[in-house]
Amino acid sequence: MQNWFEHILHRMRAHPQRPAMIMEEGVVTYQMAHDAMMRCAQRIAALDLPADATVGVVVASPVRHVILCLALFRIGVRAVSLEHGQTGVRTLKLAAIIGDRAAAAVVDPANPFVLAADDWFTTDSAPRALPPSFVDVDQVFRFSFTSGSTGTPKLVPRRVGGTSRTILKFLDLNWNVVLDMPGLSIHWGFMTACAALATGRTVCFALSPFQAIRMIELFSIDFVVASTEQLLALTRVARTSGAQLKSLRTIMTAGSVPSRLLLEQAMIHLCNNIITRYGAAEMGAIAQTTAREVLENPGLVGLVAPEISVAIRDRTGRECQAGEIGLVHARHHGDTDWINLDDAGGLDAEGRLFVIGRSSDVGKSAPALSPLHEIEHLMRLEWDLDDAAAAIEEATDTRPARVNVAVVGNAGVTPEAVVAKLKARGIDCEVSVHHVEAIPRTTSGKINRLEFAALIKSRRT
Repeated sequence: MQNWFEHILHRMRAHPQRPAMIMEEGVVTYQMAHDAMMRCAQRIAALDLPADATVGVVVASPVRHVILCLALFRIGVRAVSLEHGQTGVRTLKLAAIIGDRAAAAVVDPANPFVLAADDWFTTDSAPRALPPSFVDVDQVFRFSFTSGSTGTPKLVPRRVGGTSRTILKFLDLNWNVVLDMPGLSIHWGFMTACAALATGRTVCFALSPFQAIRMIELFSIDFVVASTEQLLALTRVARTSGAQLKSLRTIMTAGSVPSRLLLEQAMIHLCNNIITRYGAAEMGAIAQTTAREVLENPGLVGLVAPEISVAIRDRTGRECQAGEIGLVHARHHGDTDWINLDDAGGLDAEGRLFVIGRSSDVGKSAPALSPLHEIEHLMRLEWDLDDAAAAIEEATDTRPARVNVAVVGNAGVTPEAVVAKLKARGIDCEVSVHHVEAIPRTTSGKINRLEFAALIKSRRT
Protein backbone atom coordinates (compact mmCIF):
# COMPACT_ATOMS: atom_id res chain seq x y z
CA MET A 1 0.00 0.00 0.00
CA GLN A 2 2.20 2.84 -1.29
CA ASN A 3 -0.57 5.46 -1.31
CA TRP A 4 -3.54 4.89 0.96
CA PHE A 5 -5.58 7.62 -0.75
CA GLU A 6 -5.58 5.72 -4.05
CA HIS A 7 -7.06 2.76 -2.19
CA ILE A 8 -9.86 4.97 -0.83
CA LEU A 9 -10.65 6.19 -4.36
CA HIS A 10 -10.74 2.57 -5.54
CA ARG A 11 -13.19 1.62 -2.77
CA MET A 12 -15.40 4.56 -3.70
CA ARG A 13 -15.60 3.31 -7.28
CA ALA A 14 -15.82 -0.42 -6.52
CA HIS A 15 -18.36 -0.35 -3.67
CA PRO A 16 -20.42 2.85 -4.06
CA GLN A 17 -23.39 1.68 -1.99
CA ARG A 18 -21.40 0.21 0.90
CA PRO A 19 -21.60 2.17 4.19
CA ALA A 20 -18.45 4.25 4.59
CA MET A 21 -19.19 6.38 7.68
CA ILE A 22 -21.94 6.14 10.27
CA MET A 23 -23.17 8.47 12.97
CA GLU A 24 -26.26 7.74 15.02
CA GLU A 25 -28.34 10.11 12.88
CA GLY A 26 -27.37 8.71 9.50
CA VAL A 27 -25.22 6.69 7.11
CA VAL A 28 -22.85 7.99 4.41
CA THR A 29 -22.09 5.55 1.59
CA TYR A 30 -18.82 5.44 -0.32
CA GLN A 31 -20.56 7.14 -3.28
CA MET A 32 -21.90 9.91 -1.07
CA ALA A 33 -18.45 10.39 0.48
CA HIS A 34 -16.85 10.58 -2.98
CA ASP A 35 -19.35 13.15 -4.28
CA ALA A 36 -19.01 15.33 -1.18
CA MET A 37 -15.21 15.11 -1.32
CA MET A 38 -15.12 16.24 -4.96
CA ARG A 39 -17.53 19.12 -4.29
CA CYS A 40 -15.34 20.30 -1.41
CA ALA A 41 -12.20 19.89 -3.54
CA GLN A 42 -13.72 22.18 -6.18
CA ARG A 43 -14.57 24.81 -3.55
CA ILE A 44 -11.10 24.70 -1.98
CA ALA A 45 -9.35 24.81 -5.38
CA ALA A 46 -11.32 27.97 -6.16
CA LEU A 47 -9.57 29.68 -3.22
CA ASP A 48 -6.32 29.67 -5.27
CA LEU A 49 -4.15 28.87 -2.26
CA PRO A 50 -0.35 28.94 -2.68
CA ALA A 51 1.37 25.64 -3.50
CA ASP A 52 2.94 25.37 -0.03
CA ALA A 53 -0.26 26.24 1.84
CA THR A 54 -1.31 24.57 5.08
CA VAL A 55 -5.02 24.76 5.86
CA GLY A 56 -6.67 24.22 9.23
CA VAL A 57 -9.89 22.21 9.46
CA VAL A 58 -12.20 23.05 12.39
CA VAL A 59 -15.48 21.20 11.90
CA ALA A 60 -17.42 19.52 14.69
CA SER A 61 -19.00 16.84 12.48
CA PRO A 62 -16.52 13.95 12.19
CA VAL A 63 -17.97 12.90 8.82
CA ARG A 64 -17.57 16.35 7.32
CA HIS A 65 -14.13 16.66 8.90
CA VAL A 66 -12.95 13.48 7.16
CA ILE A 67 -14.42 14.61 3.83
CA LEU A 68 -12.66 17.99 4.01
CA CYS A 69 -9.32 16.36 4.83
CA LEU A 70 -9.70 13.96 1.89
CA ALA A 71 -10.61 16.89 -0.37
CA LEU A 72 -7.44 18.72 0.67
CA PHE A 73 -5.38 15.61 -0.07
CA ARG A 74 -7.08 15.31 -3.46
CA ILE A 75 -5.80 18.74 -4.54
CA GLY A 76 -2.38 18.49 -2.86
CA VAL A 77 -2.97 20.95 0.00
CA ARG A 78 -1.63 20.12 3.45
CA ALA A 79 -4.13 19.93 6.29
CA VAL A 80 -4.07 20.23 10.06
CA SER A 81 -7.12 19.07 12.02
CA LEU A 82 -8.07 21.28 14.94
CA GLU A 83 -10.69 21.20 17.69
CA HIS A 84 -13.02 23.96 18.79
CA GLY A 85 -11.35 25.69 21.74
CA GLN A 86 -8.06 23.79 21.36
CA THR A 87 -5.22 25.45 23.28
CA GLY A 88 -2.69 27.21 21.07
CA VAL A 89 -4.79 27.36 17.90
CA ARG A 90 -4.58 31.15 17.84
CA THR A 91 -0.77 30.94 17.64
CA LEU A 92 -0.86 29.12 14.29
CA LYS A 93 -0.17 30.98 11.06
CA LEU A 94 -2.09 29.21 8.29
CA ALA A 95 -3.03 29.99 4.71
CA ALA A 96 -6.69 29.56 5.72
CA ILE A 97 -8.95 27.88 8.21
CA ILE A 98 -11.96 26.01 6.87
CA GLY A 99 -14.60 25.57 9.52
CA ASP A 100 -18.21 25.49 10.57
CA ARG A 101 -20.09 28.43 12.07
CA ALA A 102 -18.93 27.67 15.61
CA ALA A 103 -15.29 27.81 14.49
CA ALA A 104 -15.52 31.40 13.26
CA ALA A 105 -15.48 32.71 16.83
CA VAL A 106 -12.35 30.86 17.97
CA VAL A 107 -9.85 31.30 15.12
CA ASP A 108 -7.22 34.04 14.93
CA PRO A 109 -8.42 36.86 12.64
CA ALA A 110 -4.93 36.80 11.07
CA ASN A 111 -5.84 33.45 9.50
CA PRO A 112 -8.39 33.86 6.68
CA PHE A 113 -11.57 32.00 7.65
CA VAL A 114 -13.64 30.12 5.08
CA LEU A 115 -17.07 28.84 6.09
CA ALA A 116 -17.76 25.27 4.96
CA ALA A 117 -21.52 25.65 4.67
CA ASP A 118 -23.96 22.84 3.92
CA ASP A 119 -23.84 23.49 0.18
CA TRP A 120 -20.14 22.60 0.11
CA PHE A 121 -21.14 18.98 0.69
CA THR A 122 -24.45 18.82 -1.19
CA THR A 123 -24.33 21.19 -4.18
CA ASP A 124 -22.08 21.13 -7.25
CA SER A 125 -20.16 24.31 -8.02
CA ALA A 126 -18.66 25.54 -11.29
CA PRO A 127 -16.28 22.79 -12.43
CA ARG A 128 -12.60 23.53 -12.80
CA ALA A 129 -9.45 21.50 -13.42
CA LEU A 130 -8.16 20.27 -10.08
CA PRO A 131 -4.46 20.31 -9.17
CA PRO A 132 -2.81 16.91 -8.63
CA SER A 133 -3.10 15.06 -5.35
CA PHE A 134 -0.19 13.95 -3.20
CA VAL A 135 1.53 10.95 -4.79
CA ASP A 136 5.09 10.70 -3.45
CA VAL A 137 5.56 8.62 -0.30
CA ASP A 138 7.90 11.25 1.17
CA GLN A 139 5.47 14.13 0.74
CA VAL A 140 4.11 15.80 3.88
CA PHE A 141 0.35 15.88 3.41
CA ARG A 142 -0.76 16.71 6.91
CA PHE A 143 0.33 18.04 10.30
CA SER A 144 -0.76 17.03 13.77
CA PHE A 145 -1.07 19.90 16.22
CA THR A 146 0.01 18.35 19.48
CA SER A 147 2.02 18.87 22.62
CA GLY A 148 3.55 15.40 22.16
CA SER A 149 5.98 14.43 24.92
CA THR A 150 7.24 17.98 25.49
CA GLY A 151 4.10 19.76 26.70
CA THR A 152 4.67 22.54 24.11
CA PRO A 153 2.13 22.70 21.24
CA LYS A 154 3.75 22.16 17.85
CA LEU A 155 3.06 20.90 14.34
CA VAL A 156 4.25 17.34 13.69
CA PRO A 157 4.54 16.46 9.96
CA ARG A 158 2.85 13.34 8.56
CA ARG A 159 4.03 11.74 5.31
CA VAL A 160 2.13 9.70 2.75
CA GLY A 161 4.35 6.62 3.10
CA GLY A 162 4.35 6.59 6.90
CA THR A 163 0.58 6.76 6.93
CA SER A 164 0.34 3.85 4.48
CA ARG A 165 2.57 1.74 6.73
CA THR A 166 0.40 2.56 9.72
CA ILE A 167 -2.78 1.59 7.87
CA LEU A 168 -1.26 -1.77 6.94
CA LYS A 169 -1.00 -2.62 10.64
CA PHE A 170 -4.79 -2.45 10.93
CA LEU A 171 -4.98 -5.40 8.51
CA ASP A 172 -3.49 -7.68 11.18
CA LEU A 173 -6.81 -7.52 13.05
CA ASN A 174 -10.12 -9.17 12.17
CA TRP A 175 -12.80 -6.48 12.00
CA ASN A 176 -15.49 -5.00 9.76
CA VAL A 177 -16.96 -2.00 11.58
CA VAL A 178 -14.83 0.27 13.79
CA LEU A 179 -15.92 2.87 16.32
CA ASP A 180 -13.34 5.67 16.09
CA MET A 181 -13.31 7.62 19.37
CA PRO A 182 -9.98 9.51 19.74
CA GLY A 183 -11.03 12.44 17.53
CA LEU A 184 -9.68 13.49 14.16
CA SER A 185 -7.24 16.09 15.53
CA ILE A 186 -5.39 13.11 17.05
CA HIS A 187 -3.36 11.45 14.30
CA TRP A 188 -4.32 8.00 15.61
CA GLY A 189 -8.00 8.87 15.21
CA PHE A 190 -7.48 10.15 11.67
CA MET A 191 -5.48 7.02 10.78
CA THR A 192 -8.29 4.80 12.05
CA ALA A 193 -10.82 6.50 9.76
CA CYS A 194 -8.45 6.25 6.78
CA ALA A 195 -7.71 2.58 7.51
CA ALA A 196 -11.43 1.79 7.42
CA LEU A 197 -11.99 3.65 4.15
CA ALA A 198 -8.84 2.36 2.44
CA THR A 199 -9.85 -1.25 3.17
CA GLY A 200 -13.52 -0.92 2.24
CA ARG A 201 -14.82 -1.16 5.78
CA THR A 202 -17.05 1.11 7.86
CA VAL A 203 -16.05 3.73 10.43
CA CYS A 204 -18.50 4.95 13.07
CA PHE A 205 -18.35 8.09 15.21
CA ALA A 206 -20.08 8.73 18.55
CA LEU A 207 -20.43 12.01 20.41
CA SER A 208 -20.58 10.54 23.94
CA PRO A 209 -19.84 7.26 25.72
CA PHE A 210 -23.59 6.65 26.12
CA GLN A 211 -24.11 7.07 22.38
CA ALA A 212 -21.08 4.84 21.74
CA ILE A 213 -22.57 1.96 23.73
CA ARG A 214 -25.88 2.31 21.87
CA MET A 215 -24.11 2.33 18.51
CA ILE A 216 -22.07 -0.77 19.32
CA GLU A 217 -25.34 -2.63 19.91
CA LEU A 218 -27.25 -1.02 17.02
CA PHE A 219 -24.64 -1.33 14.26
CA SER A 220 -22.92 -4.55 15.40
CA ILE A 221 -19.59 -2.78 15.87
CA ASP A 222 -16.80 -5.33 16.35
CA PHE A 223 -13.77 -3.05 16.85
CA VAL A 224 -13.33 0.02 19.07
CA VAL A 225 -10.39 2.42 19.06
CA ALA A 226 -10.32 4.60 22.18
CA SER A 227 -8.00 6.54 24.43
CA THR A 228 -7.50 5.35 27.99
CA GLU A 229 -9.85 8.05 29.26
CA GLN A 230 -12.50 7.01 26.71
CA LEU A 231 -12.06 3.34 27.64
CA LEU A 232 -12.74 4.30 31.25
CA ALA A 233 -15.89 6.20 30.25
CA LEU A 234 -17.14 3.28 28.11
CA THR A 235 -16.51 0.85 30.95
CA ARG A 236 -18.45 3.00 33.41
CA VAL A 237 -21.46 3.22 31.07
CA ALA A 238 -21.44 -0.48 30.21
CA ARG A 239 -21.06 -1.40 33.88
CA THR A 240 -23.97 0.75 35.09
CA SER A 241 -26.28 0.07 32.13
CA GLY A 242 -25.72 -3.69 31.89
CA ALA A 243 -25.22 -3.40 28.13
CA GLN A 244 -24.72 -6.64 26.20
CA LEU A 245 -22.02 -5.95 23.60
CA LYS A 246 -22.09 -9.31 21.84
CA SER A 247 -20.66 -8.03 18.55
CA LEU A 248 -17.58 -6.37 20.09
CA ARG A 249 -14.45 -8.49 19.57
CA THR A 250 -11.48 -6.13 19.91
CA ILE A 251 -10.59 -2.87 21.63
CA MET A 252 -7.39 -0.94 20.94
CA THR A 253 -6.46 1.68 23.51
CA ALA A 254 -3.62 4.18 23.86
CA GLY A 255 -2.77 7.43 25.57
CA SER A 256 -1.89 7.22 29.24
CA VAL A 257 -0.92 3.75 30.43
CA PRO A 258 -4.13 1.97 31.58
CA SER A 259 -4.30 0.65 35.12
CA ARG A 260 -4.75 -3.02 35.93
CA LEU A 261 -8.12 -2.21 37.53
CA LEU A 262 -9.39 -0.51 34.37
CA LEU A 263 -8.29 -3.42 32.18
CA GLU A 264 -9.93 -5.94 34.53
CA GLN A 265 -13.24 -4.06 34.45
CA ALA A 266 -13.11 -3.41 30.70
CA MET A 267 -12.55 -7.12 30.04
CA ILE A 268 -15.61 -7.92 32.16
CA HIS A 269 -18.01 -5.29 30.80
CA LEU A 270 -16.78 -4.63 27.23
CA CYS A 271 -14.77 -7.49 25.69
CA ASN A 272 -11.91 -9.86 26.47
CA ASN A 273 -9.52 -8.92 23.70
CA ILE A 274 -7.98 -5.53 24.54
CA ILE A 275 -4.81 -4.31 22.84
CA THR A 276 -2.83 -1.63 24.66
CA ARG A 277 -0.47 0.65 22.72
CA TYR A 278 2.33 2.81 24.08
CA GLY A 279 3.72 5.63 22.00
CA ALA A 280 4.21 9.33 21.42
CA ALA A 281 2.64 11.82 19.04
CA GLU A 282 5.99 12.40 17.34
CA MET A 283 6.60 8.68 16.71
CA GLY A 284 3.35 6.76 16.73
CA ALA A 285 3.19 3.34 18.40
CA ILE A 286 6.41 2.31 20.16
CA ALA A 287 5.19 -0.92 21.74
CA GLN A 288 1.98 -2.85 22.21
CA THR A 289 0.68 -5.83 24.14
CA THR A 290 -2.61 -7.26 25.42
CA ALA A 291 -4.55 -6.62 28.59
CA ARG A 292 -3.98 -10.22 29.69
CA GLU A 293 -0.21 -9.73 29.44
CA VAL A 294 -0.41 -6.50 31.45
CA LEU A 295 -2.40 -8.21 34.21
CA GLU A 296 0.26 -10.92 34.43
CA ASN A 297 3.18 -8.47 34.18
CA PRO A 298 2.41 -5.14 35.91
CA GLY A 299 3.95 -2.20 34.09
CA LEU A 300 4.39 -4.04 30.78
CA VAL A 301 3.74 -1.98 27.64
CA GLY A 302 4.99 -4.66 25.23
CA LEU A 303 7.65 -5.59 22.72
CA VAL A 304 9.22 -2.61 20.99
CA ALA A 305 8.08 -2.17 17.37
CA PRO A 306 10.69 -3.35 14.84
CA GLU A 307 11.14 0.11 13.33
CA ILE A 308 11.79 1.73 16.74
CA SER A 309 14.89 1.84 18.96
CA VAL A 310 14.47 2.32 22.72
CA ALA A 311 17.16 3.27 25.20
CA ILE A 312 16.86 3.55 28.99
CA ARG A 313 19.10 6.21 30.54
CA ASP A 314 19.61 7.39 34.09
CA ARG A 315 19.46 11.07 35.00
CA THR A 316 23.15 11.51 34.12
CA GLY A 317 22.63 10.12 30.61
CA ARG A 318 24.24 6.74 31.27
CA GLU A 319 22.54 3.90 29.39
CA CYS A 320 20.94 1.43 31.79
CA GLN A 321 21.32 -2.33 31.61
CA ALA A 322 18.43 -4.80 31.29
CA GLY A 323 16.33 -4.71 34.44
CA GLU A 324 17.43 -1.22 35.50
CA ILE A 325 14.92 1.61 35.78
CA GLY A 326 15.61 4.92 34.07
CA LEU A 327 14.09 7.42 31.68
CA VAL A 328 12.64 6.04 28.43
CA HIS A 329 14.11 7.41 25.18
CA ALA A 330 13.04 6.36 21.69
CA ARG A 331 13.76 7.06 18.02
CA HIS A 332 12.97 5.64 14.59
CA HIS A 333 15.71 3.58 12.97
CA GLY A 334 17.81 5.92 10.90
CA ASP A 335 17.10 8.99 13.05
CA THR A 336 19.98 10.52 14.98
CA ASP A 337 18.03 12.34 17.69
CA TRP A 338 16.49 10.54 20.64
CA ILE A 339 13.17 11.69 22.10
CA ASN A 340 12.95 11.72 25.89
CA LEU A 341 9.43 10.48 26.63
CA ASP A 342 9.67 11.63 30.27
CA ASP A 343 8.49 8.20 31.41
CA ALA A 344 10.29 6.02 33.91
CA GLY A 345 10.74 2.40 32.86
CA GLY A 346 13.10 -0.30 31.72
CA LEU A 347 13.79 -3.15 29.30
CA ASP A 348 13.99 -6.74 30.47
CA ALA A 349 16.36 -9.40 29.13
CA GLU A 350 13.75 -10.40 26.50
CA GLY A 351 13.52 -6.87 25.11
CA ARG A 352 10.10 -6.15 26.61
CA LEU A 353 9.49 -2.53 27.64
CA PHE A 354 8.04 -1.72 31.07
CA VAL A 355 6.80 1.73 32.14
CA ILE A 356 6.23 2.39 35.84
CA GLY A 357 4.98 5.98 35.54
CA ARG A 358 5.90 9.51 34.59
CA SER A 359 9.38 10.44 35.76
CA SER A 360 7.88 13.01 38.13
CA ASP A 361 5.61 10.35 39.69
CA VAL A 362 8.40 7.98 40.60
CA GLY A 363 10.52 8.22 43.75
CA LYS A 364 14.16 8.77 42.84
CA SER A 365 15.63 6.59 45.59
CA ALA A 366 13.55 3.43 45.15
CA PRO A 367 11.60 3.49 41.88
CA ALA A 368 8.46 1.37 41.85
CA LEU A 369 5.26 1.12 39.82
CA SER A 370 3.40 4.40 40.28
CA PRO A 371 -0.06 3.87 41.82
CA LEU A 372 -1.51 7.11 40.40
CA HIS A 373 -3.52 5.68 37.51
CA GLU A 374 -4.69 2.77 39.66
CA ILE A 375 -5.95 5.21 42.29
CA GLU A 376 -7.60 7.54 39.76
CA HIS A 377 -9.35 4.72 37.95
CA LEU A 378 -10.43 3.14 41.25
CA MET A 379 -12.05 6.40 42.28
CA ARG A 380 -13.88 6.79 38.98
CA LEU A 381 -15.14 3.20 38.83
CA GLU A 382 -15.92 2.38 42.48
CA TRP A 383 -17.65 5.67 43.30
CA ASP A 384 -18.86 6.43 39.76
CA LEU A 385 -17.33 9.89 40.03
CA ASP A 386 -17.60 12.50 37.31
CA ASP A 387 -13.82 12.91 37.52
CA ALA A 388 -10.87 12.26 39.82
CA ALA A 389 -7.12 12.79 39.95
CA ALA A 390 -4.32 11.95 42.35
CA ALA A 391 -0.87 13.29 43.19
CA ILE A 392 1.82 11.84 45.42
CA GLU A 393 3.54 13.86 48.15
CA GLU A 394 6.95 12.31 48.79
CA ALA A 395 7.79 11.21 52.32
CA THR A 396 9.77 13.57 54.56
CA ASP A 397 11.68 13.08 57.79
CA THR A 398 8.51 13.86 59.75
CA ARG A 399 5.76 12.09 57.80
CA PRO A 400 5.25 9.21 55.37
CA ALA A 401 4.31 9.57 51.73
CA ARG A 402 0.77 10.74 51.14
CA VAL A 403 -1.63 10.67 48.18
CA ASN A 404 -3.78 13.72 47.54
CA VAL A 405 -6.99 12.72 45.77
CA ALA A 406 -9.29 15.28 44.17
CA VAL A 407 -12.82 14.16 43.35
CA VAL A 408 -15.72 15.65 41.40
CA GLY A 409 -19.32 14.58 41.84
CA ASN A 410 -19.66 12.62 45.09
CA ALA A 411 -19.57 14.43 48.42
CA GLY A 412 -19.68 11.13 50.30
CA VAL A 413 -16.11 10.07 49.46
CA THR A 414 -14.01 10.00 52.64
CA PRO A 415 -10.29 9.33 53.25
CA GLU A 416 -11.16 6.26 55.33
CA ALA A 417 -13.23 4.71 52.55
CA VAL A 418 -10.51 5.40 49.99
CA VAL A 419 -7.79 3.89 52.20
CA ALA A 420 -9.88 0.72 52.65
CA LYS A 421 -10.40 0.34 48.89
CA LEU A 422 -6.72 0.95 48.17
CA LYS A 423 -5.59 -1.61 50.74
CA ALA A 424 -7.80 -4.19 49.01
CA ARG A 425 -5.80 -3.45 45.84
CA GLY A 426 -2.45 -3.77 47.65
CA ILE A 427 -1.82 -0.01 47.91
CA ASP A 428 -1.06 1.10 51.48
CA CYS A 429 -0.67 4.86 51.94
CA GLU A 430 -2.06 7.90 53.69
CA VAL A 431 -4.79 9.69 51.75
CA SER A 432 -6.20 13.21 51.71
CA VAL A 433 -9.45 13.80 49.83
CA HIS A 434 -10.24 17.16 48.23
CA HIS A 435 -13.68 17.88 46.77
CA VAL A 436 -13.28 20.18 43.77
CA GLU A 437 -15.47 21.56 41.00
CA ALA A 438 -13.29 20.30 38.12
CA ILE A 439 -10.05 18.51 37.32
CA PRO A 440 -7.75 20.49 34.99
CA ARG A 441 -7.28 18.59 31.73
CA THR A 442 -5.54 19.16 28.42
CA THR A 443 -7.39 19.33 25.09
CA SER A 444 -6.57 15.66 24.50
CA GLY A 445 -8.27 14.74 27.79
CA LYS A 446 -5.19 13.98 29.86
CA ILE A 447 -4.84 15.44 33.36
CA ASN A 448 -2.83 18.65 33.33
CA ARG A 449 -0.40 17.64 36.06
CA LEU A 450 1.12 21.11 36.54
CA GLU A 451 -2.25 22.79 36.99
CA PHE A 452 -3.44 19.94 39.18
CA ALA A 453 -0.40 20.27 41.47
CA ALA A 454 -1.18 24.00 41.81
CA LEU A 455 -4.81 23.17 42.60
CA ILE A 456 -3.82 20.77 45.38
CA LYS A 457 -1.32 23.27 46.78
CA SER A 458 -4.02 25.94 46.92
CA ARG A 459 -6.33 23.57 48.80
CA ARG A 460 -3.67 22.83 51.42
CA THR A 461 -2.74 26.45 52.14
